[in-house]
Amino acid sequence: MSSGGPRVARAAGRALVPALLLGALIATFAANVDRYAFLSDDAFISFRYAAHLVEGQGLVWNPGERVEGYTNFLWVLLMAASLAAGAAPEQVSNALGIASGAALLGALLLCSARLSSWRNPFIFVAPLLLASSRTFAAWCTGGLETMFFSLLVFAACLLFLWEREREARLPLASSLLFGLAGLTRPEGSLFAAIAAGFFAAEIGLGRRPLRQGLVWLLPWTAMVGSHLLWRHAYYGFWLPNSFYAKVPAPWWDQGLRYLGHFAEDYRIAWLAPLALPSLLLRRDAVSGLFAAVILVYGVYVVSVGGDRFEFRFLVPVLPYFYWLLGDSLHQLTRLPRPGRWLRGGVVAACLVVALLLLHVTRVGSLRPQAIRYRDGINPVQAVAQYGRWRAEEGRFLRRLIDDGLLPPDLVIAVTGAGAVPYYTDWPTVDRHGLNDVKIAHQPLAQRGVIAHERDASWEYLVERHVAIIDAVNRIVHRSPREKYRKPKVTIAGREVPLWMVNVRDRYLIFASTLERDELQALLGELPLE
Repeated sequence: MSSGGPRVARAAGRALVPALLLGALIATFAANVDRYAFLSDDAFISFRYAAHLVEGQGLVWNPGERVEGYTNFLWVLLMAASLAAGAAPEQVSNALGIASGAALLGALLLCSARLSSWRNPFIFVAPLLLASSRTFAAWCTGGLETMFFSLLVFAACLLFLWEREREARLPLASSLLFGLAGLTRPEGSLFAAIAAGFFAAEIGLGRRPLRQGLVWLLPWTAMVGSHLLWRHAYYGFWLPNSFYAKVPAPWWDQGLRYLGHFAEDYRIAWLAPLALPSLLLRRDAVSGLFAAVILVYGVYVVSVGGDRFEFRFLVPVLPYFYWLLGDSLHQLTRLPRPGRWLRGGVVAACLVVALLLLHVTRVGSLRPQAIRYRDGINPVQAVAQYGRWRAEEGRFLRRLIDDGLLPPDLVIAVTGAGAVPYYTDWPTVDRHGLNDVKIAHQPLAQRGVIAHERDASWEYLVERHVAIIDAVNRIVHRSPREKYRKPKVTIAGREVPLWMVNVRDRYLIFASTLERDELQALLGELPLE
């Protein structure tokens, strides 16, 4: 009886540390998501396609015009399902993103625990590093498919490893998830190709039969191949229109700048060497697959020039990198050692390193430079602010349409093709060509801001009878100061006047391809100034 008490106390003590670390993980994730939650303007592109699908007009940007201005097919279908069920995609998208982020942290923790022990404190290093990342927490929201996609590819990789470990005769689950990832974003097929490379290597070494590899390929091939054929039949192209608009050619120097800013913000030069013990000491394929994912996907991101938004394209590989760091610390504690005291010293040193990792990544990602506009890359705070004001003006314009003050069929041209087109449902020309085939395929004279390098010609805007052009990247203003500061603007090399309409304590400020009399006739009782 006397020995039972100490044993219970030791067991309780061993259980207390994981419980505290789990609580810290949940609190860190919840606090960061709450701090950075936002809805981006780009999310409304998917919402507009989803709304037109539910209304029976098809997966189109403008009714009657088939152009694939999205790169997240499955996400658009999920948003359409929410609209059909009577739920607002603005809320559903972020709820699904946050749930995906939480599930991803859980999967990362489970992966670490399966390869170690639930009582090992190092299994919490990777999830805590990920949850403390501003980039990860922010892109759990934003209304985009980023976190849902990241969860799919990570879960697919884990299932791929599990099927390999169990020598599954029908390894279909991972292929299905890779297929879903490929339907969510085209890059999902890149992750599937990395896994296929591992499969092919094992077939070549005689460790797995060829028939098993062919079986594994079937679900992914059927899903992605069917969608590819449908895309070409429906839109007339093998790739999304937004790809042609954004990626006219490889852009290595911009991609390296993008990666460089990420490395500066998250102290990657400090962290990368700490991932080596996992690669050198682990005796299975886990660290090799994870390193291959980071390398291959990283080269892809650099080749396309990165992204306009702060490190959004790098979110899918963060779990693999942080897992390597956490596993490296665990591997170091398992090195042969002569005595208990040295073992305790190694464990203590690794725990100190883990705390330092959390500190430097957290502090680095919040330094002043990290929240500034750099080399065409917008920080999360700027993306959030832009999304808020575009949604505000979109809802204001919708009220004017509903009250009969603006016609329901005005043709507009916008640089921010998101919330304003979604709420107004006006026929819209996306000036940067993401949703316009002609603009997306026009020649590019020189590189500029990624994804914003093309602009509609004046002749094309005239051809489309554009009534309102958001010439100052916004239509609705609270004061007329823009009108007086810029009586004219230059659009596509042509100097044109800015018009202003005062309505309900707001000012609509815009350019137009129409003459004054024709424009005034469209606006009815709202006088032009």
